Amino acid sequence: MARITAPVQGYNGTIGDVVFENGVAETDNPAVIAYCRGAGYTVDGETIEAAHEPPVDSRDVERVRLGTPLRDAAVDPWPEDFLPPTNAGQADPHGPQVVSPGAHAVPPAPIVPGPVSPDPDEQQAAETEVAQRVLVEGQPATVVAERSRPPQSAPKAAWVDYAVSQGADRGEAEATSKADLIDRYGRDQADEEK
Repeated sequence: MARITAPVQGYNGTIGDVVFENGVAETDNPAVIAYCRGAGYTVDGETIEAAHEPPVDSRDVERVRLGTPLRDAAVDPWPEDFLPPTNAGQADPHGPQVVSPGAHAVPPAPIVPGPVSPDPDEQQAAETEVAQRVLVEGQPATVVAERSRPPQSAPKAAWVDYAVSQGADRGEAEATSKADLIDRYGRDQADEEK
């Protein structure tokens, strides 16, 4: 059992699970003993003086970069970038010809109707095409979405997303049957003109 004396006479308090009374405590706890030795307490009659080093001058410290530096994909695109900005590395990186499609259904690009592809390359191509056509070429989002109408065999969720892209309320579209969604939003423009 180690006897520990606090550097402040009469100290009453605790360090970990060790209680000091009138500046003295006894313990077998190796963590508390080690702490007290390093903090200037007297342990079993021995006090270790902490080394007092001069403060560090920040001009003398070598700088070391930690982590990965930030990179603007519009300025410095890499082939492995997922959903990189359109025209990256080809046009003014911060001009109107370079836009980022972002993740699925994240503004400013419109929602790409239909299911999200499990193939990242296929999904990237679809998202980038829509962002290019709407944000760079200025085509109305409804026209772009019209060209991207899901097939009739697509699941109802794809038709709900498509209906929402056409201006429908999501709650109402989800409450509508797939057949009614196809009837309302699945007609070709040619059929409507007849």
